[in-house]
Amino acid sequence: MKRLVVLSIAAVMLAAIPLTAQTSWMKTYGGEEADGGYCVQQTSDGGYIITGFTRSFGAEKNNLWLLKTDAEGDTLWTRIYGGEEPDVGRVVRQTADGGYMIIGLSGSFGAESYTPWVLKADVNGDTLWTRTYGGSRLGNIWIEQTSEGDYIIAGRGLWLLKIDSLGEVLWERTYESEGCKWGSCVKQTSDGGYIITGATSEADLFLLKTDASGNTLWRSTCGGEGADVGKYVEELDDGGYIIAGSTEIEPFHMCICLLRANASGEILYTRHWEEMFPAELKPLALTNDGGCVLAGETSGGVTLIKTDADWNTSWTRTYEVGDEVWTKWVECTSDGGYIITGDNCYSGTENYDLWLIKTDSLGYVDAAIEEPVIETWGWKLVTSIGPEITLRYTNHPQGFHASIFDASGRKVDEVHATESSGMITWGRCYGPGVYFIVPTDGEVKAQKVILIK
Repeated sequence: MKRLVVLSIAAVMLAAIPLTAQTSWMKTYGGEEADGGYCVQQTSDGGYIITGFTRSFGAEKNNLWLLKTDAEGDTLWTRIYGGEEPDVGRVVRQTADGGYMIIGLSGSFGAESYTPWVLKADVNGDTLWTRTYGGSRLGNIWIEQTSEGDYIIAGRGLWLLKIDSLGEVLWERTYESEGCKWGSCVKQTSDGGYIITGATSEADLFLLKTDASGNTLWRSTCGGEGADVGKYVEELDDGGYIIAGSTEIEPFHMCICLLRANASGEILYTRHWEEMFPAELKPLALTNDGGCVLAGETSGGVTLIKTDADWNTSWTRTYEVGDEVWTKWVECTSDGGYIITGDNCYSGTENYDLWLIKTDSLGYVDAAIEEPVIETWGWKLVTSIGPEITLRYTNHPQGFHASIFDASGRKVDEVHATESSGMITWGRCYGPGVYFIVPTDGEVKAQKVILIK
């Protein structure tokens, strides 16, 4: 247990610490009910488009939710789609016309529950057309634009569907007879065909390569005694593939794994990180230095691991965003940083929120522009989320004094500054988590802060 420490921090004058623009922040979105994110993509204007679900806005059951933000994560607009039954968005892609293609699962439309549902929206999120396809496909579902301007869809079955830009079916294939049960991700390959990963009926990870018409060229599998699932696949410059998935290293202990395959699907080598469970849809993003970042959950919260080209861990960052956290997606951003989405809740509540974490190139988050600076009775939180917290205070003739409490309500520290105005930093020696700053004089207004390491 961390022992109580009384920390006296000398105030630093504002002019001594320049405030510069940052490229990192952490934000949550939602209302009084359950809301969550599945996919985030950076858009051509530098902002972000996110899809997921909402129960706070719309029908009593989940509706598909589409959010557009600017580069700082501030909401520009939101759209809600769906009916009276549960509907959810899984993957969103910006299209060449500036609009969006979203795939999800619908209980409101189609012949069966969890029917694959595709929506085409314009640049403002207004619906241009929608289509439903096939029967129930509960589980992951994926959409990817092809070089011809069409779209390829993969889902449970294994089911592969190609549609044109208006949603008309060009062809449809299923591969369940070949032992492929779950299709998690599909990508077009350099030869015009497709590569798909998922899980077999025997709970082994598989790779399936097809030609441009969806005809099978080869299939390979990889697995041990436990369950193994492929979640995401990308073709590499040499024609081989990198696959991110999950593997069961001991009963009920799943963790993230990476696999390297050659152009014929032969698995060359694998590696796993037993401390981290992978993101649900996209746990992998390739980086410009030949390495990658892996996203998932550890006991500390949302975790991001950066590797070099040989898959050695370069650094690990963990972000506290709630007591229960689900990580869904990670992408590289144009400034060299990373964007992650998912959902969370706090113990004793069912109020799930969608969250976004935007990091810099080293995985750090600085909340200086996370949201408008919070001001309360002569003091402001300049940085409310990060490795340490920064606050600025003015017009305190007796100095500034505050107590720090952890999420359980236990007082863990005090801060004291003798100058009448200045800045204070706090938290470098404390563990990640939620804390509250409560001034000990004047009008008492607590402010929540979050430490991440």
